[in-house]
Amino acid sequence: MPATKRLMNWTGVTFTPTGGTAVSITGVTSISFESGGSLAKFSGDGDRFSTTVVNDFNDPSVVVQAADLASIRANPVGTAGTFTATHNDAKNGLGSGAMTYTLTNAVVANNPIHGGHRQFGLGTLTLAAYSSDGVTNPLSIAIAP
Repeated sequence: MPATKRLMNWTGVTFTPTGGTAVSITGVTSISFESGGSLAKFSGDGDRFSTTVVNDFNDPSVVVQAADLASIRANPVGTAGTFTATHNDAKNGLGSGAMTYTLTNAVVANNPIHGGHRQFGLGTLTLAAYSSDGVTNPLSIAIAP
């Protein structure tokens, strides 16, 4: 079946600490990926608008919300590793059209959890990332054929 180009639900969500064992994160309710891009703009002389705009820096991050509190808290702030998650095609699941995100050199930035009376507990895992060489983007995306 061809890809629907519509994505629904997350599977295969893991954080693997460098030199450690993968921690599966279940009960995922949302994942947000940010490129963290910034733009440098130039204007001079009598310009009333920017005459040059360049992407001068990127600082990618990921925010995961899930009910799996033990997994959210499994690694302390500062732990480095690799994060992966697959956004499933609405009809094909992990098949054609599914998008798998990988964030290498991911670092746990924050992992608060909370729970209210008569409510399911929720946690938020925030990951920052760095580039090994200052040029290679640590966030990659693969689309299933």
